[in-house]
Amino acid sequence: MSKKSSPGRPFTPDERIIPRPFDDELTESYINYSMSVIVGRAIPDVRDGLKPVQRKILYGMRELKNWSNQPHKKSARIVGEVMGKYHPHGDMAIYLALVRMAQDFNMREMLVDGQGNFGSIDRDPPAAPRYTEARLSKLAEEMLADLDKETVNFSPNFDETLTEPDVLPSGLPNLLLNGASGIAVGMATNIPTHNLKELVDGLAHLIDNPDASVEDLMRFIKGPDFPTGGKIMGSAILRTIYTEGQGSLVMEGVYEVEEDRIVITEIPYGVCKSSMIEQIAEYFKKQDRKMVRDIRDESDRRGMRVVIEIARGVSPKVVLNHILKHSQLRTTFPTKLLVIDARRKPRVMNLKELLQAYLDHRYDVIRRKAEFELSAASKRAHIVEGLIRAIRSIDTTIDIIRNSRDNEQARTNLMEMLEITDEQARAILDLRLGRLTNIEISNLKGELQQLTQTIGALTQLLGDPANIRQETKRLLLEVREKYGNPRRTRILRGEADVLEVEDLVVDGDVVLTVTKRGYLLLSSLESYRNQNRGGRGSKGIKTREEDYARQIMVTTKLSNTLFVSSLGKVYVLKNYEIDDASKGSRGKHIMTYLKSGEGEQIRSVLKMGKEFDDNRNIVFLTSQGKVKKVPLSQFARAGTNGIIGLRLAEGDQVVDSALVPADTEDLNLFIGTSHGMAIRFPVKDVRTMGRNAIGVKGISLKNGDQVVSLTVIDPEDSTQTVLTVTERGFGKRTSFSEYRLQARGGVGLKNFSWKPELGEVVAVKVLSTSDELIVVTRLGFTIRFSATDIRAMGRVTRGVKTIDLGLEDSVASVERIEIEE
Repeated sequence: MSKKSSPGRPFTPDERIIPRPFDDELTESYINYSMSVIVGRAIPDVRDGLKPVQRKILYGMRELKNWSNQPHKKSARIVGEVMGKYHPHGDMAIYLALVRMAQDFNMREMLVDGQGNFGSIDRDPPAAPRYTEARLSKLAEEMLADLDKETVNFSPNFDETLTEPDVLPSGLPNLLLNGASGIAVGMATNIPTHNLKELVDGLAHLIDNPDASVEDLMRFIKGPDFPTGGKIMGSAILRTIYTEGQGSLVMEGVYEVEEDRIVITEIPYGVCKSSMIEQIAEYFKKQDRKMVRDIRDESDRRGMRVVIEIARGVSPKVVLNHILKHSQLRTTFPTKLLVIDARRKPRVMNLKELLQAYLDHRYDVIRRKAEFELSAASKRAHIVEGLIRAIRSIDTTIDIIRNSRDNEQARTNLMEMLEITDEQARAILDLRLGRLTNIEISNLKGELQQLTQTIGALTQLLGDPANIRQETKRLLLEVREKYGNPRRTRILRGEADVLEVEDLVVDGDVVLTVTKRGYLLLSSLESYRNQNRGGRGSKGIKTREEDYARQIMVTTKLSNTLFVSSLGKVYVLKNYEIDDASKGSRGKHIMTYLKSGEGEQIRSVLKMGKEFDDNRNIVFLTSQGKVKKVPLSQFARAGTNGIIGLRLAEGDQVVDSALVPADTEDLNLFIGTSHGMAIRFPVKDVRTMGRNAIGVKGISLKNGDQVVSLTVIDPEDSTQTVLTVTERGFGKRTSFSEYRLQARGGVGLKNFSWKPELGEVVAVKVLSTSDELIVVTRLGFTIRFSATDIRAMGRVTRGVKTIDLGLEDSVASVERIEIEE
């Protein structure tokens, strides 16, 4: 290194050059900067749990004698004291650190007693430091206790005019009690707050059982205890956090779900209440369906209360699930127990290591305090012994002092004549005449006796480390009794439920419609108002030219729907994945949802429910009259890609399908044709087959006739009738008893007095008298009416008009709505 330039003389070229690799200089400088930030600013000390600025604030308030039993002092004065003497940084940085230690929603136990506006849980900023006042809390005094007894090391302040403590004596386990958070260079810490009683119980157990494991300590320290209360969802993660020093907690607020509202009384730690409310409000504003009527913040000094009013007809449970998934009512707390250890190095510790590091610090503090008090007591006992000896020989003492030339000679003479030490001689010379009374002599003897007992106790304390450990335990238990309070945060054993999409869907009856051109529409059943048979109906779906509703089905929002195509392919779609559309809209093309092939058309839409099982079969019906039965479970993986359900003959295609129970001993299949023929035969006549089979003949067709639909009849249900509807809107109900049971594969019986002017049959369905019907026309008109509006007639009749059609309109599809009686 070159010599320094003298004042007023510029550096020479040789003096400006430092012969060192540039990358080495950068590396060393960056490491020095990183460690400065880590140790000197962002990460707390494991012993007192404080960052340097917090420690300087508390020490500065102590030097101002800003005790808990004294009047508050202006925050600006405290900030100035700390900044001028110990922390030469920005005044607002110091003030905000002071403010945080006074906030009851951030600190489990406040270290500063604030007076004035110190901010709120709504993240309202604190008032300026000239308006607020503060003083030490009683707990902070426990942190500072015995600081004047050489219990910790002191170092020079920034200008070396004063000294400040490297660490506080910390009479309480502040690190885990109040937690800490900070971001340094390349590392961060996030330590949750805990309950004082539980911490002391855990420390006491560790003192008595040094070999205790983390699991043993967790019997006392249940988990974090946040100042805002709330719930910790799942206790299993706590073992990971306390064992490995890091993990992520799932936190949830406390709420009550009532019939028409949700009341929130506690929120997770670190969450801003006003931001959470705004978040909830903004989310529900974006929803198509109105789910929330009002959100009110009714919080006051008695506690928190946020009321969410639920819209009529909406499940509060569903609204709650939306709130939990899309707001901070449920959030996570990423925990990392990173601290500065006693060697001034950053380190991630587990629960036992943190507690042991604190105890080691307290053992050292108590030992140093005992040594200080022992030294002071010994010195005082020594002085008192000299005073007693002098008073006992008062005449000799007075003669020695009287005959001495000056104080120095008197001190020397007293040491020689009375055989006392220099300190004792000085104390005798400082003795006032008023203390030569008999009472004072008695007091000195009593003081010497007390000092002797203190010296004995301190000597015994220092003589065995076990005694220091028990003294530490005693002091901690005293703190527990004075300041401990009940736990606020509840810990639930079960993990937080993972909210699936289904949990966020408001279930309800919906109408699913597929048009001839393949458009898919999902709308609320309520939009189809009930009318009388024979009316014109209301506009249902908005269709393109030459498009009309081909399939219509009433289902629920949370059910699955099976789509069977003309090629015999089965697709499965969750109804909530279909975009909601208002009645009168066009919807989206089905290829938006299903990966169907070109030229493939959806022939039937089946209400499947929520689960696949082995208790149901799919029955396929082809245009050539073939039927086939396949277990539903074979399509569990169909999804939107689809799975082939049967092998078709050349020129054949699927026309309709139905779901039937696996136990089909008493059920019948009913097949209807476009020219009014029908056949009824037992389902058991169609054996269960694999997906690659071609099927068996169900009905023999006459020339020009074609299969229209497949339906299932329960012969035991006497309320069922067969509904037949033609293109021109004529329809009738007929008792199924008029259709005798036949062998599979025959031509069937007449089902309708059919003539071409009536239009071809478009639907043959089985109804109960309590059911309702929705009829949809090719021009998109719909009408909904009760099944009993169509009177029961004979098998060979033409029926009555079910809907008033225009000249260019015709019936496209008919759907049955099951109504519970």
